[in-house]
Amino acid sequence: MTLFTIIVASLMGVVAISMILCTARLLMGPSIPDRAMAFDTLMVHVVALVALYVVITDQLSLVDAILVVAVLGFLGTVAISRYIEEGRS
Repeated sequence: MTLFTIIVASLMGVVAISMILCTARLLMGPSIPDRAMAFDTLMVHVVALVALYVVITDQLSLVDAILVVAVLGFLGTVAISRYIEEGRS
């Protein structure tokens, strides 16, 4: 293993721990805006984790999956924001 691989693997571990914390905030969030922010942050973490995996394995076909997850995360955040703005009517 090279030093670069060790650094990227440790970054993947840090991102995974942060994902666990964001998931806890998503499940326990006291308000809907807290949950919306946790969802958005969780999607960013998923994109980062897959991007780091692509860097280690050189599987460039996963870049398309990164783009799809990023767009779906954005659309989910927009949907939650509209729900917050319009209320539960």
